[in-house]
Amino acid sequence: MKISHPYVTSAVFKLVTTLEFDLCVGEHFLPTRIEVFQDTESDNHFRCRMWERDLFHLKPTALVGRERSSGEEFDEELLVERTWEISKRYEDFEAPDAETAVNSFVKSLETYLKNLSG
Repeated sequence: MKISHPYVTSAVFKLVTTLEFDLCVGEHFLPTRIEVFQDTESDNHFRCRMWERDLFHLKPTALVGRERSSGEEFDEELLVERTWEISKRYEDFEAPDAETAVNSFVKSLETYLKNLSG
């Protein structure tokens, strides 16, 4: 699949694998999600994203109709991307298949965590 428009500056990727697990680094509980995407036109090109689930306290400021929203504050769980902590190389990389792509990312995560713990 290709989207031919000057605003689209990358290949089109489809989600092929999602992994979820809990990390506990020191006192920090980090529910984590890894997503692996495959280029729709090149079977050996992949993209990985690592997300951390985190709780945020929000106060809406958007306009609703002609008046501001009520300003009612609330807590919301959101996904925050953390891929950059592992490596920028996972934006677009080559692997023979999806399983190898996943294993490559997981190995990099394990190395990162090993370095984090000293």
